[in-house]
Amino acid sequence: MTDVNIKELKVIFVDWYITLTSLMFLNKLKLEQVDLFQKIKDKIFDKNISGWHLDWARGKLNQKDAACFVADDGYISYEEVLKIFADCCSVQQVDTEEFWPVIDKIRAKGIKVVLATDNWDIFCQYTVPALKLDKHFDGILSSNEIGYLKRDTNNGNLLFFADYMRKNHLKYNEVVLVDDALVNYNCCKKCGMPVKQVKSSKETLEFLKELAQKR
Repeated sequence: MTDVNIKELKVIFVDWYITLTSLMFLNKLKLEQVDLFQKIKDKIFDKNISGWHLDWARGKLNQKDAACFVADDGYISYEEVLKIFADCCSVQQVDTEEFWPVIDKIRAKGIKVVLATDNWDIFCQYTVPALKLDKHFDGILSSNEIGYLKRDTNNGNLLFFADYMRKNHLKYNEVVLVDDALVNYNCCKKCGMPVKQVKSSKETLEFLKELAQKR
């Protein structure tokens, strides 16, 4: 258990990739056309740590901009890239359906469970409706809509969470983030938000089960 105060807990923020699913968004393409998968993956996740995919995740670019970047080498068309985005994102899945009854149990106790993801517009457009994620969570916070990543801070404030926290009259000691990324763990700890770092969806499920039994 992390340093979350169970009695004061009002909201659990849960990350998406690694935390709930081990499959990256292009997994369908990887299974069907591994060479094309590798080309697109390398194009999106370039070696620059501040690459353009982060601007996409902050909502400064959209899927059409991304498709243009991916297609500009000429090995695939702009239209094909957009179709791949739609097809792959529409078939994403969590690693286990066991999450849903556990999350339902937590929500039944009066604790909100909110999906909090650094992600792109294609996640909100295709994955959320395909998996009916809006039915499983009390809210969905995606960086492309908020304009900030979970790592973005200002004067000790976590900008990604700021608007949600303000609207729901929350303090950091009343929430917890479940996330795999070390950078998010460090930023949350520095700002005073409890955070549980996990290495897999299995660890996430174990932690959520523990929370569900605590209150």
